[in-house]
Amino acid sequence: MMRIGFGYDVHPLILGRKLILGGEAIPHQRGLDGHSDADVLIHSLIDALLGAAGEGDIGQHFPDNDEKYKNISSLELL
Repeated sequence: MMRIGFGYDVHPLILGRKLILGGEAIPHQRGLDGHSDADVLIHSLIDALLGAAGEGDIGQHFPDNDEKYKNISSLELL
């Protein structure tokens, strides 16, 4: 059996926050707003892997109302 996962993530850009993509800080005046570091590349990858495994989505495993994930590096979640 072959399983395929599809992941996506979106966050608004805001002033005064680091822009993190793929675990790397990108020099920019705006960053992505979110509970963790809001790294949409890593979040999409996590979502795709969880989907392929039939294990729900990123929000089920790392809820945005759990303080232990506040500002966490998405690489740690991966």
